[in-house]
Amino acid sequence: MKYSEDFIRAYRAFRESVDFSTGGILPELDSLIWCMLAGVPEVPADEDTSPDAPVTAIDQRVAILKAVFVEVNGDQRDEFIDRGLIRYDRASEMAKKLLKEEGSPKSDLD
Repeated sequence: MKYSEDFIRAYRAFRESVDFSTGGILPELDSLIWCMLAGVPEVPADEDTSPDAPVTAIDQRVAILKAVFVEVNGDQRDEFIDRGLIRYDRASEMAKKLLKEEGSPKSDLD
């Protein structure tokens, strides 16, 4: 139960930081990948030390980012929203691929 509460708290914290007065902007793929690898937004898996945690964190980030994207762009056409969601999925796949190729980013710092 705590995990779900932590995820919802992370979602709400990120949602509150977003300007809902702007919309209609598709996210840049490179920016999304960077955010996912840099830890934006913060998610519960960031506190996990297991080997799967970085991939889980990306999954959590993309879920939050996609939900907020849909909320911000609720007045846009379905085709626009679909294109945005596809970009989030693609960024997630690419970020995970980079993690697997390079190893966990924090392993270089330890």
